[in-house]
Amino acid sequence: MTGESDATKACEALGLDRKTVTTAEAPVEQAVSCYIASMPFLWLEINDEPGPESLRASIEGNAIALLSNHPRPPLDPASPGCLGHFSDRPWVLNSVLWNQQHVEEAHDPMFPDALAELIDANGHET
Repeated sequence: MTGESDATKACEALGLDRKTVTTAEAPVEQAVSCYIASMPFLWLEINDEPGPESLRASIEGNAIALLSNHPRPPLDPASPGCLGHFSDRPWVLNSVLWNQQHVEEAHDPMFPDALAELIDANGHET
């Protein structure tokens, strides 16, 4: 692994050891996990190897680019309490997605139709 992790950088910036930060984060991590677990989702079978040119990478990048509010006015603004509003990272703050990759990209205009076809091929209704 090259470089430091974000968690290591945060610990150093706060002057705290990793165990102290991990212990303090635990209730937040649990609350986030519970919230995400309550959301509806679907599984899509994608039979290719992970990598930058894979179908799964294309879906991830296009979905993030489609949902990102950066650098344009939001189509569906986040709630005032959204954690993205409190980030010190410009891409997170502007996109209101807790992500830094793909938020400045434009999605492929064919992506929504291609995703709908993939959903249909997996036996789900669109």
